[in-house]
Amino acid sequence: MIEHEQLGPIEMVCDAPPYYVVRACHLIGFEAPEDVGWRRLDHHERPTGWRGLLLTWQRWLGLRDGEEQRSCACRAPLPELDTFTFTFVMQRSLTYRLGQCLRCRTVFWEEA
Repeated sequence: MIEHEQLGPIEMVCDAPPYYVVRACHLIGFEAPEDVGWRRLDHHERPTGWRGLLLTWQRWLGLRDGEEQRSCACRAPLPELDTFTFTFVMQRSLTYRLGQCLRCRTVFWEEA
């Protein structure tokens, strides 16, 4: 049995843009943006091992383009990303490319 004193601090990793951007996504039509997973696209896992090597060779030989169909964790195709610019009270703006999975509602994003 693990004693409570043995447990250290829990490291929390958040893969979402700033919270005020997440909240604003409800206004642009995203479904429950505060309650679903967020995945930064440049953190999204790419195939590794033999599958990754095979895809690299297929691209090199011209059998597959560089934008092979990647998928969400729920196995649905990744959503198309649209560009949105958020302007804040102090006239500061942030631009992101965002898209939401149609199946599990995970939001994929990257800075534009």
